[in-house]
Amino acid sequence: MDPEKVHERFPWITDDGFFDPAKFPIDSVLKQAISKNYEQRRSGLLMLQSMYNSGRTEAGIFLLGLLVNCEDDWEKRIKIVEALKGINTKPCADLLFAELKRVKSSNTTRRYLAAVLKVLSDMPSELVEDGFESLADDKSFSPKMREKFRAILGNPFRDEEEEEEDDW
Repeated sequence: MDPEKVHERFPWITDDGFFDPAKFPIDSVLKQAISKNYEQRRSGLLMLQSMYNSGRTEAGIFLLGLLVNCEDDWEKRIKIVEALKGINTKPCADLLFAELKRVKSSNTTRRYLAAVLKVLSDMPSELVEDGFESLADDKSFSPKMREKFRAILGNPFRDEEEEEEDDW
């Protein structure tokens, strides 16, 4: 094959010979992301994340849809949430906050919730500050969880300060 014509036949190969995820066909990646095979699914999720990071917004939308439509297979959900890292959008943040409210903490769900918190805590503060403040004030969460939310906000002593102010 003529090296000069490689990128004509494979537009996702750059002139320098590198892979460009922004130009890679998405259909086969979508099939991988929903595969029952762990390695194929993992590879598909990572590729969707890479495609999103290269400007393919539809890849991020598909990842959000996967999370919404995924059964409560916690390992699968963890991998989907990890693939959402870098999708710093309000819809992504809102979906992850909804997950924190929807999923009750237990030995079975603890790692999943930790993955959700990790992705949210890596997002820009303007996307997550209101959500974490709301959760930190939500009495339906345990004091330990509310403390985690405050720690992510950078003020683990917020309740104590409010109580002190109330005493005046």
